[in-house]
Amino acid sequence: MNSKTLLIKHLILLLILISISGCSNKKTEFQDSITNTEDAMNYLRNLEGEWIATLENDNSHYGFEYILSARDNVIIERLRTDIPTEMLTVYNVEHNTLKASHYCQLQNQPKLIAVNSGGGDINLLCTGEVGNTSNHDEFHMHGYHILNTDTGYIVWMDMYKDGEIIMNNRYELFRVDSEKGRELISLK
Repeated sequence: MNSKTLLIKHLILLLILISISGCSNKKTEFQDSITNTEDAMNYLRNLEGEWIATLENDNSHYGFEYILSARDNVIIERLRTDIPTEMLTVYNVEHNTLKASHYCQLQNQPKLIAVNSGGGDINLLCTGEVGNTSNHDEFHMHGYHILNTDTGYIVWMDMYKDGEIIMNNRYELFRVDSEKGRELISLK
């Protein structure tokens, strides 16, 4: 085999390897990430404190807590604080992008970024990076939404598997010291 043929075969093999590795991570690019990160962080800062949550279609009650840290530049969200499968999400702004790292009871860690919702509420979507999984199609939280209501907030998680959202968990949050919060605590 002459050197020119060998060189061509090596280049073809190199192109195949590059195309395989370049397409395998399924990292998602977002054209619509929010640009006003200061307003988004202020929205999250308003959640500071303890909340009691009801799970939709269930009589269960869960504790949620939002903690400000690092001179109020990081928001720590503790979900389901009163059970052994507590979860944690850490929000911060990096390079003008609101990001979140979620540490799930499923033992995986989806990375999320905030995208425009059109309504001023917070919507985060998975970037395609999900720590502690072998691939993006494994069961994980793919979206997280926070909606302000007259009585508190509604949050929900889009659960994703094999390329599609298969369910969502929806919680209604009430401040612990609100009338509804006190009522729910007395039912526990």
